[in-house]
Amino acid sequence: MDDEGMIFGDIFLSTPKPPRDDRLRDHARQYVSHFERSEEIKASLSYLKDILLSDLPEEPGEYPIEMDDSSTLVVSIPEKWTWDKKLLKEIYSSAGLPECVSQSFTVDRKKFEAASDDVKEVLRKALTIQCGLPTIKVRK
Repeated sequence: MDDEGMIFGDIFLSTPKPPRDDRLRDHARQYVSHFERSEEIKASLSYLKDILLSDLPEEPGEYPIEMDDSSTLVVSIPEKWTWDKKLLKEIYSSAGLPECVSQSFTVDRKKFEAASDDVKEVLRKALTIQCGLPTIKVRK
C-alpha cells in the first residue's frame, strides 16, 4: 500500500504523486537553498576564524577557549617545517647523506628528531619553522 494518501471513512484513497519533473525541481530548489545558506555560513565562519586568530599569539600551539555551555573551542596552530633544498644539497654535496635526508633532499621529520645532535645541528641551518594552517574544533 502506498504511504501517500488519505483515509475517507473506511476507505484509503491514494493521492497521486507529483510528476517526476516537479519532484526534481522541488528537490533542486531545496538543494540550491541549502547550498546558498552553506556558502553564507562558510563565509561567516571564515570571518570569525580570522577574528579568533587575530586575538591569539602567532605561535604554534593549542589554544582552548571555554564556552558557557561547558564545551570548549580549541584553536590548533601546527608547526610547519620547510627545508632549504639548495642549502641541503650544498651541505651534503661531498659527504654522504644522513639517514633522515633523502636523495631529493627532503628530510623525514621523525628520523630527523631521532638523529644525532651533530646531524641536527648541521640540518638546522636549512630549516625554517613557521605556523601552519590553523584548525578549530569544538569539544563537547
